[in-house]
Amino acid sequence: MKFWKRGKEKKDEGSFEGNKNFLDFLKSARLEMEGLMDQDTEWFYHLPYKGAMSLEKAKDLEIEKRAVWRRVIYDARRTQLAGLRWETRSDDLVCPECQKMDNRIFSFAEYDTLNRMVMHIGCRCNLVSVRE
Repeated sequence: MKFWKRGKEKKDEGSFEGNKNFLDFLKSARLEMEGLMDQDTEWFYHLPYKGAMSLEKAKDLEIEKRAVWRRVIYDARRTQLAGLRWETRSDDLVCPECQKMDNRIFSFAEYDTLNRMVMHIGCRCNLVSVRE
């Protein structure tokens, strides 16, 4: 899956080259979400907020969350932000994998690693800026 492109030339996944707008991130997020939905056809029934919205609205929300997540990493890299901290909601709906990541700080050198991670469906985590 390709996340970034410069002009019409495609770059490798995880590349931070080129100027990107939010539509680029949405396109990539849609592909990622479709792949996850193919892996779990019952994805909607596992959501922590499944009763609050329709399947289509949930899919759109999941796509937008992925696009924002990738955009945050891209902007942190572009602006040479010192780090990003993984933040959970700290409640009983946090999955065990995300709980392990809670408060982990990814340094500038780890942005490629962070960018390759796939957010699970229903994830409610955030990436928070870490200044020096």
